[in-house]
Amino acid sequence: MPMKLASIDIGTNSTRLLIAEYKNGKFISLARKMVVTRTGRNLDRDGKISGYSAEKTLEVLSGYKQLMEKEKVSKYRAIGTSALRQASNSDWFLSYIYEKLGMQVEVVSGDREAYFSFTGAVRDIDIESILRGVERFRDGNCSRSKVSYKDRSCWENVLVVDIGGGSSEFILGSYNCSVILTESIDMGCVRLTEKFINSNPPPIEDLNNMRVFIRKELKNTIEKIKKNGFSFIIGLAGTITTLAAIDLNLREYNKEKIHHHILSLSKIKQIYKNLCSLSLQERKKVIGLEPERADVIIGGTAVVLEIMELLEENIIVVSENDILNGIIYSLADF
Repeated sequence: MPMKLASIDIGTNSTRLLIAEYKNGKFISLARKMVVTRTGRNLDRDGKISGYSAEKTLEVLSGYKQLMEKEKVSKYRAIGTSALRQASNSDWFLSYIYEKLGMQVEVVSGDREAYFSFTGAVRDIDIESILRGVERFRDGNCSRSKVSYKDRSCWENVLVVDIGGGSSEFILGSYNCSVILTESIDMGCVRLTEKFINSNPPPIEDLNNMRVFIRKELKNTIEKIKKNGFSFIIGLAGTITTLAAIDLNLREYNKEKIHHHILSLSKIKQIYKNLCSLSLQERKKVIGLEPERADVIIGGTAVVLEIMELLEENIIVVSENDILNGIIYSLADF
């Protein structure tokens, strides 16, 4: 008998919902929603979730609850990530949501968040098809481009990178979802924007300072990843899917076109250079970039660039399946 499940992710930048039906051994997505709520707005400065952000998130969750009831969802799981881990008033926020909606929100650790993201991205993907696409797309500048995808001993690990608003997760594992390494860094597009992007277009000095900061934060994690090795990178979350939408020149968001789109390092550099040259109002008009994400896209893109350059990788595979899918899998009884 078909079973409807739902997952909710309350992140630093956005609050998202996935409703899926488990039928005949497969998950079918019925609804996927995202609203920018900025739960982590000014969190580094104030140390707590603001009343405005709490009200905005409550409003969005109320709408999600109504949709879940309409779809007759039998089981759901709502999690809070970086912002709720850090905020001094997280307990108040959780009680507030429960009091108003009867909705229980679970704050998960960085490692647990990473695991959900990894299983969501890797489970049920066609590895051979992706590896063939990766091989075709790479050029001679990538050291791994000379290794045949057929040599499975060289392709046993995949790196999943989830760049959020308040933190970035790195998960290295095998195709059967066995996790080898998880790292969570308190660095995301919202935090970087609040710390470094004080004017638009941003001065080159601010961008350089941001780059130095990102590299310093990434150093230990990158060394661990290099030590273990990986076949390719799967990128998750709004920054990376937005870069794919810009690359594809999508006036309307198209999940099917974005899912497993391959982005090149050179293309991301080109997009980044253009974004950095624009005012905030001009960025809001860029095709493929949602206006509400225009203020934080530069910080998020800078993280993507530094990851790829430090790992000497010139392509990244974009995934629409992410932490929401991982949470759904955790709900299914099989």
